Order: sequence, then structure tokens, then C-alpha cells
Amino acid sequence: MEISPSVLEFSGPFTRTATRTLQLHNKTPEPMAYKVKTTAPKLYCVRPNASRVNPGETIEVQIILQGLKQDPSPDFKCKDKFLVQSVPIAPEQETLSVSDLWSSVEKVAKEKISDYKIRVHYQIPQSESEPLTPTATAAPAAGASYTTPTSNSTKSVPGSVEKTLTDSLENAPAVVSGSPEDTEKLQETIKKLESELEKAKEASPAPSGSKTAVRRGDQGVPIPMAALLCLIAFLLAWLFF
Repeated sequence: MEISPSVLEFSGPFTRTATRTLQLHNKTPEPMAYKVKTTAPKLYCVRPNASRVNPGETIEVQIILQGLKQDPSPDFKCKDKFLVQSVPIAPEQETLSVSDLWSSVEKVAKEKISDYKIRVHYQIPQSESEPLTPTATAAPAAGASYTTPTSNSTKSVPGSVEKTLTDSLENAPAVVSGSPEDTEKLQETIKKLESELEKAKEASPAPSGSKTAVRRGDQGVPIPMAALLCLIAFLLAWLFF
């Protein structure tokens, strides 16, 4: 028995009745009987679900989807299957009805039954599935907070300290000229740098734990803070010596 197609495809909307057709062709020289089974008998109707096919004859079997309560989701995978069983009809079985024939065969000649499995596939329309579009990068919301990760090997220094250090380094040649007025400006600059240094120390607390705190000096001082200390030492040496 030749049976086609191997896959029954149904398309939406699935809430309506839909019919697909199986073709059964008997290419043998003897008559054959068939019957159709399904894993979802409540969803489908088969007409005729059992009958006879004469030699060389092709018949059509209608598979009717009764309709679902609602359309399936876009990622739904149908697992329904159909099983078409066929068996040759012996001369002594010609007078039997199809149902009696199958009852007799299943009891005494089960090895003569041929099985053919058919899968069911639901073709969900493209309009019902979610389109795969590139994800757009959203613009930052107003007032959104952004954090830049820092390396574990160094400590970050507040931006105000770095700015003060930069400004002081740029203005240092103009301040260090030796006049009394410049000396006052130099003292003000030293006080400002000392204040910023204290802020930097407060912004970089020592790690928790006694062992880690003791070894902190071995890890070195951040470069901006070291430069700040050097600048203060230079200014103090110039002012008092």
C-alpha cells in the first residue's frame, strides 16, 4: 500500500474546521483492507476510517481537524500522529465486513499487518508570530545613573582632586616667582591642595579586615595622589628654604 503525504499540514486559523486528504494506492494484485488511527481522536475526524482498496485502486481518505478552542502560540509544536494499518484480504475473508475482518486478523494473523505513520504539522501564519527584528538601543533616560567599572588593581580618585591637581600644575610656574604677593598665593594653593588631599583620603577608605588594612601600604599610592604629594613638597621646599 502506497500512502501519501507523509506529513499532514494544517494552516490557521485553527479555530475553524480544516480538511486534508490522504491518498491510498493498492499496488498489489490482491485486495487490501485498511484502517486509520490517531493519537488525538477528539480533535480529528476520519472519513472513511476503515474500508477496502481493490488491486490497482487509489482511494482518498479525509482527515478533518475539528477546530481548536483558540489558535496555538507561535512556538507551538504539534505532536499529533496518524497510523494507517493495511492487510491483504484472503479469499476466505471476502464475505467478512471490514470490522469483522480486522478483528479476525488482529487475533490470528497480526504479523501480516503493515503500519504507516503520518505526522501532523501546524503552519502558523507569519502574521501571528512575533517578527524577529534587531533590538534597538534605547536612548538614556533623563537622570539615568551610569557607572564605569574600575580595575581591581587601582583606586579611583575623585574628579575634583584630579582637576585641582591639573590646574595647580599648570599654574605653578606663574605662582613660584619669589614676590610676597606670589608667596601668599602659594600659601593659599598649598592649603587648597592639602584640603583636596584630605578629601581624597576620605574617598578611598582602607579595605575591611585587619590583614588587608595592614598590607595596604604595600599596594602603593595612586598616581594622582602621589603627584599631589610631590607638588605640595615642592611648594613647601620653595617657600621655606
